[in-house]
Amino acid sequence: MYGTINCHALVVHRFDVDGKGQPHYGMEDFCSLLGLRPAAKYETTWERIARAVRDHVPGSHRHETFRQLATILLLTYALRNADCHAKNLALLYTSRADVHLSPVYDMLTTVVYAGYQHNPPGISFMGKKTWAPGKNLQNFIAATFGIAGREQTRIIEKLSDAVADVGPQVREAMRAHPEFSDVGKRMLLAWSEGVQGLREKHVYAMSRWVPGDAFEAFSTPPKLSTEAVKIGRSQLLGRR
Repeated sequence: MYGTINCHALVVHRFDVDGKGQPHYGMEDFCSLLGLRPAAKYETTWERIARAVRDHVPGSHRHETFRQLATILLLTYALRNADCHAKNLALLYTSRADVHLSPVYDMLTTVVYAGYQHNPPGISFMGKKTWAPGKNLQNFIAATFGIAGREQTRIIEKLSDAVADVGPQVREAMRAHPEFSDVGKRMLLAWSEGVQGLREKHVYAMSRWVPGDAFEAFSTPPKLSTEAVKIGRSQLLGRR
């Protein structure tokens, strides 16, 4: 007698190989580029990452690389991702003349999980890690990445639209998988807070975001445990 097994699989598309699975790009994450041990992946800054881009990315690709980095930085704020670190950013290359930023990977909403909800951003800029950067965020991106404020607001509009588009998919997953319901609620609340936080007058002074019905009409999820978990520390290590 055989039972039915329900299982889920995460299928990841490899962006460093060609259509036949053969290596196409070399890949170096920013831990490697900055000479950091993997365990030190949170011990860098966006300033150091920008300097590494200037050192390794040819001038013809540099502005687009900085624009992509600005988008990733803004996306970490929109999604409340505290796990953006030096191993989750990388350069791809075929030669020294062909170096560019890899596609985004390992982008998640950390604040929905117990023990991680109060963690600050994983990488600092201007000496701070905070979810309330004020105008410093816009000024930093303009000064360090060379992306003007007007272009930054266009990026935020696109991110806002993308988050709104994904909202209904989260609600559908909540209906299909009741065990995901509380996590899904926290995701929608975190995204709403993150996107609107970027758009507020003391940051980018954009119009109020209206994400749609998917972000409304659900009960408040239970509060998460307040025990802090340090990102990057193995659960297998003994307590000090």
